[in-house]
Amino acid sequence: MPFAGKSGFGAFLHHVPDNGKLLVVFAPHVGIDEIGRVGSLQRDGQAGLSSACGAAVGAYKELQRKKKIAVDPLLVMEVDNPEQNVYDPQLTNIVSLLSKKLDGIEESSDSIAFVTYQMYGIIRELITACITETTDLFDYATEVAVVGGIMINRRKGGDFFQPLSFETRKRGERPLDLFEEAFGNRPNLEPIIGTKAAMDRASLY
Repeated sequence: MPFAGKSGFGAFLHHVPDNGKLLVVFAPHVGIDEIGRVGSLQRDGQAGLSSACGAAVGAYKELQRKKKIAVDPLLVMEVDNPEQNVYDPQLTNIVSLLSKKLDGIEESSDSIAFVTYQMYGIIRELITACITETTDLFDYATEVAVVGGIMINRRKGGDFFQPLSFETRKRGERPLDLFEEAFGNRPNLEPIIGTKAAMDRASLY
């Protein structure tokens, strides 16, 4: 999550070389354990499983609790109740943003995968807002490229990155979509997410 917001993005621009270009890469992360469960991971040096992404899973559990529905059986990890900690801005923010994105989750093949893709959409919207609302952006960079996707954490074999978007922007020009040129055909995510409306909310295409 780009918690530094527009002020942080503006400060970042001061590190761009003269006449340089800017590359922004963003990716919510999700764990997959050794038996294929999405949302959990055995980390190096730990015997047990932990949730990944803990903040996204925690926000989802809090939203379930508020709706007083049964806890999703796919959630294998316990996550602290955010109301027990007054200073928890990250989780509070994610709960607020994610609550608007969960319609249709019952149609998905995996609830945590659904939440992860919705987190991608949230971050993409925030990054886009930082870029479009920074009026002096191109005083610092001649071009801005943004690559977005999902970081998939695994216990063995290294992490994976699933690209979902790649576009560039120049002063006075419309964004240029380079995804298929760089990565090939877009993945068909509708069987996982469940509905076209949910895919649109996740800013996937």
